[in-house]
Amino acid sequence: MKRILTPVTLALLLLAACKKNDRPMEPEKPEAEYLRLVISDADKAQITVLEPVTKKTTVYPIRSSKPSLYATGTGQFATIISRAANVVEFFNTGIEAHGGHLHVHPPEMSPVQFTQAGPTHFFAHEGLNAIFNDGAGSLSVFKDSDLEDGEGRILPVAAPHHGAMVIYDDHTIVVTQKDGSASGTLPEKVKIIDRFGVTLHESRIVTKGIHGDAGNGRLAAFGSQDGILIVNQNGTQNLITYPTDFGTNWFGTVLGKKGLPHFFGYTAALGLYKIDPANSQITAVLKNENQSIVQYVLDTEGKYLYVLLKNGNLKVFDAVTVQLKTEGRITAAIPDGTAAADIPFFAVSQKVVYVTDPASAAVKMFNAANLKETGSVNVGGKPFKLLVVGDQKGLKAEEH
Repeated sequence: MKRILTPVTLALLLLAACKKNDRPMEPEKPEAEYLRLVISDADKAQITVLEPVTKKTTVYPIRSSKPSLYATGTGQFATIISRAANVVEFFNTGIEAHGGHLHVHPPEMSPVQFTQAGPTHFFAHEGLNAIFNDGAGSLSVFKDSDLEDGEGRILPVAAPHHGAMVIYDDHTIVVTQKDGSASGTLPEKVKIIDRFGVTLHESRIVTKGIHGDAGNGRLAAFGSQDGILIVNQNGTQNLITYPTDFGTNWFGTVLGKKGLPHFFGYTAALGLYKIDPANSQITAVLKNENQSIVQYVLDTEGKYLYVLLKNGNLKVFDAVTVQLKTEGRITAAIPDGTAAADIPFFAVSQKVVYVTDPASAAVKMFNAANLKETGSVNVGGKPFKLLVVGDQKGLKAEEH
């Protein structure tokens, strides 16, 4: 006899089948398990490494307080530049990305140190890293592997000056040159070399002074008194002139990321601007009214531009469309005249905005999507600057 299923019976069977095949969804984690924060101190020669998921902190001694912090291109190492001490140190997170997974080793300070005079500007791109040493007029060029079993390469590239460099996709490097035509320590021009120091393209434009650098893999942008110097990796150079209302003001800071077709420039007197190389245009993003801008950064992927204001508000712009995405308060208002060591400093990951609170020796955490506070960790001392290193994608660790 043929069995006929009623609608109710059929629905119950389908529900049972769904329950049998369903697998529990893994809850969304507030942060990647193997992301790390490196925190410098305003008073002590140390860094504190924070694991945001477990809240674990570990202190490592370094050569001086208030160093500059930069992540290498892979994110495995924190570069710790103590300019006054003429030394560069490295913290190895032990977190190595291998395709779609991680290899995780015990963290440690790298045995490798650089001791060129006046290490200052840092740039990382496509696995290659470089530091311009002002006091020596040289570049320290290295890959992450050099920090485990090597020492990198020192390239003499110019007379000593306050220099900078940008690395292209093909690992050629555009680096500043000092010819003495302008007074002071700022360079006047740039040339392109390979990673071994061989000159590929000589300088073509001489300015009255360069400061600030950024790159997107194909183009480099340098702030100069004469305009924004755009340098293509094929050696061509041109200047984008400033708007007429700039007067004598010029960009001393430039931001950029791989994949972004444009750059961002900043001058304290006027504010933050978009620099469009394709159309040779400079347009305002956020005016610096009453000197309200405290800090501005692009995230690692160049998706968002974050701007902290003195009133404690963080504005988040879509870095491509340059439209305001969201804003919210992440710190108390910062009074005029506040000492640098007492000013909150923020860093961003794909999921979280981290902010120092020097007065309470804490790091606060805010959801990057809505800027709602999600936690706080006491890290001791007087936290100064923050750096995101390790893994931001939430990859899993696997054995070798």
